[in-house]
Amino acid sequence: MPIRIEKIVYPGRSLARQEGKIIFTNEGLPGELVEVEILKEKKNYLEARTTSILEPSAERQPALCEHYRVCSPYQIMTYDLELRVKKEQLQEIFFHLKENIPSTIKLIPSPAITAYRNKIRLSLNWQANPPYLAYHEPGSRTSYLPVDRCALVSESINSVMTAVNTLLKGQPIPGLSHMEIRQSFWTGEILVVLEAEDEENLEKAAELWVPALSLNENIVGVTGLINLVRRKQYHKLYGRDYLEEKIGQTIFRYGAGSFFQVNPPMLEKVVKKMKEHLSPAAPVKLVDLYAGLGTFGLLLSDLSSEVLAVEAEPSNIFYLKKNMKLNRLQHLTIAEGKSEEWIEEILDFQPEAMVIDPPRRGMVSEIIEALKSYPLPLIFYLSCNPTTLARDLMNFMPEYEIVELTAFDFFPRTPHLETLAVLKGKAKSQQI
Repeated sequence: MPIRIEKIVYPGRSLARQEGKIIFTNEGLPGELVEVEILKEKKNYLEARTTSILEPSAERQPALCEHYRVCSPYQIMTYDLELRVKKEQLQEIFFHLKENIPSTIKLIPSPAITAYRNKIRLSLNWQANPPYLAYHEPGSRTSYLPVDRCALVSESINSVMTAVNTLLKGQPIPGLSHMEIRQSFWTGEILVVLEAEDEENLEKAAELWVPALSLNENIVGVTGLINLVRRKQYHKLYGRDYLEEKIGQTIFRYGAGSFFQVNPPMLEKVVKKMKEHLSPAAPVKLVDLYAGLGTFGLLLSDLSSEVLAVEAEPSNIFYLKKNMKLNRLQHLTIAEGKSEEWIEEILDFQPEAMVIDPPRRGMVSEIIEALKSYPLPLIFYLSCNPTTLARDLMNFMPEYEIVELTAFDFFPRTPHLETLAVLKGKAKSQQI
């Protein structure tokens, strides 16, 4: 059936209305007439799949990747349209907070919209003949899309993918399931991570693949990964098992399993925005919640008298300690454990500012309630999920006011982005 697309809603579904019924489909730009196949009928809406574009938008453009629906579905639109779509989505998500947020939500574009990602993770499809690197098809765990190259990563990462696709045609190692390629923007160095069922398959990879991969001058290390029931086990197969990145004057070392922002130039823009608000009050006592490798604690340390970094993951703590030594940082203290386990100590620390960078699910309620009982002068809440951010911001009311809401397009050509909320605690007399 033909439908006219009205808008794209977060996280990337196209919406149309037909005879009073809402229809969600997987592709279609605002204003386009598309042909869809109805997949499911729900109580309040229909789920569909786009089968053809009948009247394309003037802002539609050819995709750079054949697998674009998996890695970057917004490739099919101009970047100007993508920014407008994302800004409209944010206005809609935060609409219920309209009395509490600035009238304008800023959106900072990415300096690069291709070759910006510093890592890619792919499946190894051994069922195909010949085998190939792949993404799972959207919504499926058994169907695959071959990946020869990707527009979101550098040419040097693409060259590694080409080499591995060649290796896959040789002697099979079906116990290898996934591969991740990570690259430092600062040095250009690459770390390859091979995920396997057991050590025997990693030994085969070390014998059959590592000699060929080590010929690539950009590859400084190959690491093996085995997913155990409660933990991940890493094995150094060749060279180094870490990379280093430089943001401003700060050096970060991180390992095969460490989280690090995929678009470092955008991280610099976030830190610049934080420093605009932090500088007038500096030096401050700063808490870095969900600290990871110490990213924000280290980057804001020059404006801090003391830093308390709270982190639960042992591998992150290992590299956080390394990064303290690399940057000769002596006024940072690490609290090892979940943030909610350190609430009393955090409040005793009497912080004047806090950075919160939680996982997609957002914050636990205990932390929000504690911060409401002791309103901080300044909180930076950076979120990769605007829906959980909107929920959490509502829970911060009325003890806090939102002085700025800025989105950063860390993930151009995809539906995702990071949003920074700047909050200021109110005096008791201001809380209504």
